[in-house]
Amino acid sequence: MDFARLSLISQKEFSDHIRSKRFLFLLIIFCLILGIEAANGVSSYNLVLEQYKNGDSMKIYQPSAVYVFLSIVNSIGSNGLGIVIGLALGFDLISGEREGRSLKTILSRPVYRDELINGKALGGLFAIAIITLIGFIGVFSVMLILGIVPDFNEILGVCIIWILTLLFIATSFSLSLMTSVIANTNSGSLLLSLVIIFMMLFIIPVGGGDLGTYILVGSTPQEPPNSVSEAQYSAYQDQQREYLKVSNSVYDLFNDFSIKSVYQDIAIPITSPSSYIIDKVGLTEFVTNPDVANSIEKPDFWTIIGDKWIKIIIFLMWPFLFFGIAYVKFMRSDLR
Repeated sequence: MDFARLSLISQKEFSDHIRSKRFLFLLIIFCLILGIEAANGVSSYNLVLEQYKNGDSMKIYQPSAVYVFLSIVNSIGSNGLGIVIGLALGFDLISGEREGRSLKTILSRPVYRDELINGKALGGLFAIAIITLIGFIGVFSVMLILGIVPDFNEILGVCIIWILTLLFIATSFSLSLMTSVIANTNSGSLLLSLVIIFMMLFIIPVGGGDLGTYILVGSTPQEPPNSVSEAQYSAYQDQQREYLKVSNSVYDLFNDFSIKSVYQDIAIPITSPSSYIIDKVGLTEFVTNPDVANSIEKPDFWTIIGDKWIKIIIFLMWPFLFFGIAYVKFMRSDLR
């Protein structure tokens, strides 16, 4: 692989992206949604901060400016904005060339297959970086206009959220690149990517969680009638706790197949450390004994990242896995 040719291909792909109407449309949509969510986030931040100062909030720690990004993380993750951006930028990178019968012409020149697919991947990643960077700069500007000035530590938290968002969209992009290599047409690539996304976001987490829980502990324990003895009711409560413990563990395992769940599991604690600590302590324990949570020092961003290291590994695994499949498939595909 010649790095000079790789650089030229990636520059051309990046130039094609940023000059396209699709890129402009995605950029406008991304910035518009982030702007709306930023305004909502600022409003929520001011409300939560006021409640905290008045002692009416369940927040353990004073909310920081990073809390503004909570609604943004939910919009990118739960609402699927990040997935849409990634799929839209990558679903036709290879299938489009194949459908337009230009792929064999490109490869007939002194360009190797690995240089072509690597260059297309890099060009797309640079385009994603530009979209997300402009969007986050716009959010930062909204915060400043509305009177929220983050300190250095809060700016660091925003940068971490941006990196996680970039990786999240890159995962969706690498998935669409993979389907673009596998499928022969753009429509087939888009359909296949949507099927895989649907399976990863809904079928595997929900179906796998239900099936795994049923195999390990059976169905949900039935609540006994009021006439049972105290010992029998106590046994039912023990069964219920064991069932919930196993069920939560199984669902957590299968949720790792959902890129949306992993993204939010890492990003949301950074925006709201209080929720992170309450989740670790347990909501029941926090309500009955608030001093336990209050005695815990506020975690910094690196502590949260360190606690989520398994999620981080899974998060990094997905884009490399999808791109690896795309790379191998493209290198071995018959282009005749």
